[in-house]
Amino acid sequence: MQRAPLLGALVFAGCCGTDTALAQLRISEVCSNNQGIDVGAGDAHPDWIELVNEGSTTLDLSSYYLSDKPSEPAQWPLPLIALAPGEYALIIRGDQPWQFPFGVDAAGERIVLSDASLQPVQVLDVPALRGDHSAGFVDGALRFFAEPTPGAANTTTPYIGYAPVPVISPSGGFYPNGATASASAPFGTVHWSTTGRAPDESSPIASGTLSIGGTTTVQARNYAAGYLPSDAASATYIVGSGRGLPIVALAVDPDSMFHEEFGLYMPGPNASPEWPHYGANYWAERELPARFEFFEADGTRGIAQDVGVSIHGGRRSRTNAQRPLRLTARGSLGPETIHYPLFPERPDVRDFKRVILRNSGGDWCLANFRDGLFHQIAFHNGLDIDALGFRPAECYINGEYWGLVEIRERIDADHLHYNYGADADSLLLMEEENWSIQGDTSYSRALREFIRTADLNDEANWSHVEAQLDLHSLMDYFALEMIAGNVDWPSNNVKYWKPSAEHGKWRYLMYDLDATMVLYGWIEEDIDMMYWTFTHRAGSFHTELLRGLMGRDEFRRLFLNRKADLMNTVFSPARFQAEVDRITTAFAPVIDHHFSRWQCWHQAYLDHAFGIIPHFAAFRDSHIRQHVIDWYGFPNAALLRFESFPPAGGTLQINTIAPELPFDGWYWNGNDIDVTAVPADGYTFSHWTYADDGTRATDPHLHRSFPIDGNLVAHFRPIDGSMSVFPNPTDGTVSLGFEAIEAGSARIRVTDPAGRVVLEGSVAVGEGVNRASIDLSAMPAGVYLVAVEADGGRQLARVVRQ
Repeated sequence: MQRAPLLGALVFAGCCGTDTALAQLRISEVCSNNQGIDVGAGDAHPDWIELVNEGSTTLDLSSYYLSDKPSEPAQWPLPLIALAPGEYALIIRGDQPWQFPFGVDAAGERIVLSDASLQPVQVLDVPALRGDHSAGFVDGALRFFAEPTPGAANTTTPYIGYAPVPVISPSGGFYPNGATASASAPFGTVHWSTTGRAPDESSPIASGTLSIGGTTTVQARNYAAGYLPSDAASATYIVGSGRGLPIVALAVDPDSMFHEEFGLYMPGPNASPEWPHYGANYWAERELPARFEFFEADGTRGIAQDVGVSIHGGRRSRTNAQRPLRLTARGSLGPETIHYPLFPERPDVRDFKRVILRNSGGDWCLANFRDGLFHQIAFHNGLDIDALGFRPAECYINGEYWGLVEIRERIDADHLHYNYGADADSLLLMEEENWSIQGDTSYSRALREFIRTADLNDEANWSHVEAQLDLHSLMDYFALEMIAGNVDWPSNNVKYWKPSAEHGKWRYLMYDLDATMVLYGWIEEDIDMMYWTFTHRAGSFHTELLRGLMGRDEFRRLFLNRKADLMNTVFSPARFQAEVDRITTAFAPVIDHHFSRWQCWHQAYLDHAFGIIPHFAAFRDSHIRQHVIDWYGFPNAALLRFESFPPAGGTLQINTIAPELPFDGWYWNGNDIDVTAVPADGYTFSHWTYADDGTRATDPHLHRSFPIDGNLVAHFRPIDGSMSVFPNPTDGTVSLGFEAIEAGSARIRVTDPAGRVVLEGSVAVGEGVNRASIDLSAMPAGVYLVAVEADGGRQLARVVRQ
């Protein structure tokens, strides 16, 4: 029997009559996990459903419906095809009218074939299928096929199903004293392997127990007559106690990976003697099947599946003794994604097409965390940057300790789909000097040229830029890269994306910040990234884009203020160092093992993690402030202490931040900042004071720069006119907040519980809310009455002396 070509069928249907009275249209075969079967869709390999006319008359398929939703039998009407008796029609998934629009779930799904009256003709529960397998009928019985026959009779070897997956006992995890393993299945013969090679029928039969004395990955597969081999089972026994980090365990054919001549991990016979040794096996774009297991730090297994493993990374990464590995989920091996929340900072992201086991790149066997640190800072502080997950873990390959790795995400269309919901087929993804990873480069090039040449102080031109470019995210991205002192940027290690040509805005993707924080001896902590970006890298795509944006006065003001906000908060020496300490604390139990495994110089880690990087964190901000002063000709930077009076009276919005008060921050004199007083419930704003200069601005929003160090205080007054006293209770000095109608003086009197005056004096006051302090440290504990007399009125408050 032959496949009914769709276009031919349309012509055939036009010249032949049909009779549905004795129609016997049936689903004959289904493939829900097509990885490489040719069904006439070019390079695509869509799901497919095969129909057969088992009747004696020609059928008009347009009288039938297919659906994967039993409650919606009319989901998809079949196209106009005349199907002769005994003929097969192959329908593939797609977006054309003659292609069904829904996917068939590879994990199993119900498909309903209905007639013109929407009555079910056939209900088929498609079983879970491996890649390039199908389910179909032989003599009325549903069978599995390892060799599908799309568009033709099911004549290849049929199987009842997959053999039962064996159970390995005990489960994997940490075993301080080793373990004794066994494997079994309800029927069939279980074969197992401990070498990394996937078990097959030539592997030892799991007829007894296996003594586990060192870290070992046990793999098992079941074989039974009439059945396809079972899925693999695995259990990794980590002999010893956990050291506080997750565990990654890989099992891979040892010859395919490590054979001196052809092993993927090895230099091989064709490696160039010159670094970076192009021609080496590890430069090959080759992938091997592997078993991947992931254990949380407490030994709980979160992932166990077959994946493809390949070598990842660029010159610095691949030429290290510990090479980075890329793990790819493939339907031909197992699930289509790695389904697990690998990154605590992104618990909502649970699907990954690819995961990288990174070796820290240029930071390998130095600090081993430079790049990951900045991604963690971005996540922990809510920066508007498309950062990557970072999860340090210990790794074993075929039971051998492989040291410390970073579990990371790979930037590609699948990553953008699973993280941000982008359509993987429609998005634009570029890198470096506007080179295409996916999509047409003309859109980003046109935008860059517009930014470079147009007058961006013109509001119409600026509106065009705002519609195309996510400026808030861009500010965070460029500020972080500059603060980090990344000298492998911006003409390298740049990726940026847009949801589609027609929709969404361009955003930068942060990655590879290894060359930061004095990685190399010639990179000092005082590296001027204004000079590096605008002069040393002049002409690069992203330098000229930023230069164009900085030509707009308001953007320049906002960008510099955002950089100052970040340096005053996220990258303040204390908070910067706290992020470093968090990582080095996690590394402490494992770093010696890692450096010993790779025979690295341990002093290098101590020098970088506890010397170079903390010094960078402590002093980087002061250098950046001076660079901006020099670059833009500002007279100075002022250290401001932002306060509210009374403290409970309200908060402050300072540019892009709303910090806890009091707050100390440096801002450039000559670059106006925005400060807004936000009253708390029960309070209203009164006025500002700055550096005791006597000014009392009454607008709650300030838009100005500040020439000298000093306190900027927002004064609030209670709506009911009462006096504020804080702290209360107190162990000494008390601050009073009270209102005066006009300038003059006020008398303050404090009496004890017996009514005796214990403190008295006068203070000068101005119109509005005033502030004064009294010292009760010499007074015994008790309740005191404070009275303030001004303008002929009197305000009272009680204060508790502890």
